[in-house]
Amino acid sequence: MKKFMRRIFLFTAFICSVFTINVKATELPTVYSEGAVLMDGRTGKVIYSKNEHTQYEPASTTKVMTALVVLENTKLTDKVTINEKPTLVDGSAIGIAKGEVYTVEELMLGLLLESGNDCAEALAEHVSGSNEEFAKLMNAKAKELGALDTTFKNPSGLHEDGHVTTAYDLALIMRAAYQNEDLVRIAQTESHKYVNHPFSDGSEKWATNRNQLFNEYTPYYYQYAYIGKNGYTPEANHTYTATAMKDEQFLVVALLNATDKDNFYTNIGPLFDYGFDNFETIKLINKNDVLDTYKINDDISIPLLAKDDLYYTKSKTEGIPSYTVDYQKKDISKKNINKGDVLFKAKINANKETISALDLVSGANREYNSQIKIKEKFSTLVTTPKFIVIAVVVIIILVILIKYLILSMRRKNIRRRRPRFK
Repeated sequence: MKKFMRRIFLFTAFICSVFTINVKATELPTVYSEGAVLMDGRTGKVIYSKNEHTQYEPASTTKVMTALVVLENTKLTDKVTINEKPTLVDGSAIGIAKGEVYTVEELMLGLLLESGNDCAEALAEHVSGSNEEFAKLMNAKAKELGALDTTFKNPSGLHEDGHVTTAYDLALIMRAAYQNEDLVRIAQTESHKYVNHPFSDGSEKWATNRNQLFNEYTPYYYQYAYIGKNGYTPEANHTYTATAMKDEQFLVVALLNATDKDNFYTNIGPLFDYGFDNFETIKLINKNDVLDTYKINDDISIPLLAKDDLYYTKSKTEGIPSYTVDYQKKDISKKNINKGDVLFKAKINANKETISALDLVSGANREYNSQIKIKEKFSTLVTTPKFIVIAVVVIIILVILIKYLILSMRRKNIRRRRPRFK
C-alpha cells in the first residue's frame, strides 16, 4: 500500500511539475531593457513592445545595417586595401593593419563575429570613401525598410550625437537581415582563422562568434537562436537584436538600453519562448487563390489572384479570422491582359484593421484587338442620346414613307377598278 501511495504521489508531483513549467513558459518574462520589441519575422506583427518608438543609441547592433548595405553594394570576393584610419578606431577590433588586403567576406566575418569596429570602417571606406558618405546609404536603407525614427552617423555604432534608433526600427532592420542568405551564413559561422593575415608577431588571428545566445558554452545559450548581434557602449548600455526559429516560425527581438547585463541576456530566451508558446503564424491566403473577379463585359470576367502567400500572426487561443479584400477599381477593359499581370494593389483587412498589402494578378489572358474595338464602338454608339434621336427620326421618316407608299398603291388599285366610259 505504501509503495502504491508513493507511486501516486510521484506521478502527481510529475504532472504538477510539467503543468508548472508550461504555465511559466507562456508567461511574459521580465524585460530588462528600456526599449523592446518582439516581432513575428514573417508578418512583421509586433507581439510585445516596450517604448517601441523611443530613440536610444544602438551601439554595435548598428553593424546589422552596415552588413546589409555592404552586401547590397559589393561582392564578397572584392579586395579591400586597408587605409590608416580604420586601424586607429576605438573599441572592439580584429587587428587589421595598414596596407593589408582582405576580401569583403573576411571583413564581414570580423564585423559580425567579433564586432570589429576596424572592419566596419574599412568596409565603409571601401563602399563610399568615408564614414559620412556610407552613413547616407545606411539612412536611405533605413527609410526603405520603414525605420523612420533611425539616424546613423557611423558604421560601427560608437557613440556619436544623433546616432539613434528605436526598438521597432531595429526589429525591422534585423527582419531584413535574416532574409539575406549571405548575411545569415556569415553570422552563423562559429569562428574564422585569418590564414593569410597573422598578427605582426606571427600569432594567429581569429574571429570568434560573440552572439550571446549562439554559443552553447555561454550561460545565455538559446537552442532556437538563428542569428544575432549584441552591442555595448557606456552611453548606449547593453543592446541586442536577434532572430530565433522554431518549427518554421521566425521571431525577431530588438532590445535597447539595458543596464543589468546578466538578467538582460538571461531573459531573452524566455522572451522568445513567450512568443513561440503563445502565438503562431498561419497562411491566411495561398498564392493564386481567387480573391475577386473583374467584369469586363457580360461575356468576359477576369479572375483576380493573390500574387503571393499571405501570412497572419495570431494568438494560439484565437480562431482563424475572416478577411476582406479592398482595392481601388480602375478601367482595364481597353488593354491587353496577360495571365500573371499585376492589375490591382489590394489591402487585406481582418479584425477591423489592415494586416497587409497584396498584389492582385490576372488569372487569364485577354486580347483587346481591332475587332473588339469596332464592336465596342458600335455598342457605345447605339447607346448615345444623339444616336437614339437620329434613330427615332429615321424610324418616323420610314413609317411616313411606308404609309405614303401604301396609300399610293391603294389609289392606283382604285383607279384600275373604275369602269371606263366612252
